[in-house]
Amino acid sequence: MAERRAGNLAAELTSFVGRADEVMAGVRLLEEGRLLTVTGPAGVGKSRLALRVAEALRRRSPDGLWHVDLGSVRPAVAGDGPGRRTGTARQVQPGDDPVRQAGDDPVRQAEKDAAAVPSDAVVPPDGGGDPVRQAATNPGDGVAAELVAVVAAALGVGGELRSADGLARALRGHRAVIVLDTCEHVRPEAARLVEALLLGAPRLRVLTTSRRPLGTDRERVLRLPPLPLPGSRSPDPASPSVALFAARAVAFDPEFSLTPKVLATVAEICRRLDGLPLAIELAAARTRSLATGELLERLDDMFTLPAGAGAAAQPRHHDLRAAVAWSHDLCGADQRFLWTCLSTVGGDFDLETAERVVADEAGRAPEGLAAGWVGETLAELAEGSIVLADGPRYRMLETYRRFGLDLRGGTPVARRAEPRVDERAPAPAAAGGVRIGRPVTDVLTPRELQIAELIAEGLSNPRIAAHLLIAKRTVDAHVRNILAKGGLVSRTQVATWFAERHHWADI
Repeated sequence: MAERRAGNLAAELTSFVGRADEVMAGVRLLEEGRLLTVTGPAGVGKSRLALRVAEALRRRSPDGLWHVDLGSVRPAVAGDGPGRRTGTARQVQPGDDPVRQAGDDPVRQAEKDAAAVPSDAVVPPDGGGDPVRQAATNPGDGVAAELVAVVAAALGVGGELRSADGLARALRGHRAVIVLDTCEHVRPEAARLVEALLLGAPRLRVLTTSRRPLGTDRERVLRLPPLPLPGSRSPDPASPSVALFAARAVAFDPEFSLTPKVLATVAEICRRLDGLPLAIELAAARTRSLATGELLERLDDMFTLPAGAGAAAQPRHHDLRAAVAWSHDLCGADQRFLWTCLSTVGGDFDLETAERVVADEAGRAPEGLAAGWVGETLAELAEGSIVLADGPRYRMLETYRRFGLDLRGGTPVARRAEPRVDERAPAPAAAGGVRIGRPVTDVLTPRELQIAELIAEGLSNPRIAAHLLIAKRTVDAHVRNILAKGGLVSRTQVATWFAERHHWADI
């Protein structure tokens, strides 16, 4: 008979693809510091990686590996804490009003509550900045009974435990790994709970997943990026994103095979989906009813396409929009405003670009923003995995851009910071207007006129393809024809040429 393993980690139902380096890094960080938070954007695979890291430490955890999903725990509200009323705030749900004001934001309210440390708490001189760090100086105080109860139940700890300190005493002496999954909406309380557990049970290790770090002093952070993308010229079938697509596609269609033609299409699908595992898995699930070429043409539908059976355990992972909406729900008004502004920028950008974009839309800005708020808020978006930072440069994944553009009504202003190579011609030699000898309506076909108009509205080639329900490669070909017919060298000149159609109409 097989030996019964302590803990509650469920058996993996699908293969684990790639991430070997990240698993090794996670094991090392957790052994060094006892607290590791895996962060990253929606759908990047934080939970799966955390469970893999925990599994790698099984032999050193005789009291088990324990997984606790906190997604259903309600954020605290004012009045929560020992001897006070349990919070009744409803859980943030995907699909809630995405323009809820900052005053209604449960996480920000919880952080404000966390700052109200009792008068007898011992607060070090430097503990007055971050409310999460401040609360962590007295970790067992103020952790909601619901959070403690959920963790205790998952760990199989008996008794009516109502405090983090009581749970820590029950676990004293245990050599175990606890995975607290999905902490972002209860971040201040999770931080206090973790601190209490680490102080009261010195042989425990705690792994958390969150779209932003908990912010405690002893925390180690592993930022999880999207999967590496295949090359555009000769894609490698062993590329992690392609391998993940193939593995999931075979599960839905046993006859699926990566022929050279299919490989090129799958590689393009993975690139268009930014290498996000959730997006790739949702796309692969459609191979049961769609050929890969058809899937590529309809790829923008993935933003609202529901998952197949078993493809996503949590409601926030049932489609890409729900996953991104969960992040949006946790943002304040200033972060949401900057998000929608930056969604109009394609490619990577810097702080100066972000400030220029915001200046163009000052009329839409929330009231009461202090000078210099853009840099601070941009850093918050990076910490929350809304944008990805690489030194002084930032980039917003396409799924987040799509969400922001939809909030704007799908009509971005015409700006692109650094267009992708396949969506542009060489930069024009000089800025300014362009005057072609013939009107655009006399030169272009009706379809090319449609595309020129959408270029003038600032849409990228993938969004034009989605809008017109045609393949992106067809849009690419039309754009090349438009440039050639007009003798133009940039999309900006196309937009100017199209705008001047009124001039010709008046002649």
